[in-house]
Amino acid sequence: MKKLSIYVLLVSLLLSVASIRCSTGTSLLKAGSPLLSALSGVPNLSTFTNLLQTPGLDKLIGGAMKKPFTLLAPTNDALSNLGSSAMSNLTNPSNISQLANLIKDHIIPGKLDAASLMQTGLKAASGKALDLGSAKLGDLIGGEKFNIFPVDKLLGQ
Repeated sequence: MKKLSIYVLLVSLLLSVASIRCSTGTSLLKAGSPLLSALSGVPNLSTFTNLLQTPGLDKLIGGAMKKPFTLLAPTNDALSNLGSSAMSNLTNPSNISQLANLIKDHIIPGKLDAASLMQTGLKAASGKALDLGSAKLGDLIGGEKFNIFPVDKLLGQ
């Protein structure tokens, strides 16, 4: 009986650790998370912040946020350049994979600084080559496992 109790305790401990490690990516998209709190502090990123809170999105992009990453967050102006019809399309629940793909175009693996983002050969979480082109990066917003740079255009389009 004592061996069984120890075995159950060990299994519970292992499952708890695994659960904590597996949930870190998706928990970044929940209200009050470090990522959403950092984004909420920048009024010009409110549209993008709202898009990240779309129900079910965490399941589609959470894996891209499990390791340190850099988020190039499109500003409100960059998103408004899509037009109201395209934005309505993105916010339609039946188009959530389209939204996830757009967001993955803005997630770069690794916690990078602005100079590192200018290197060639970088790829977004979507697998597309990072091409900042004429995009202008805003000021760095840092977190423990992420860096955020506001960007004035949509990437990967």
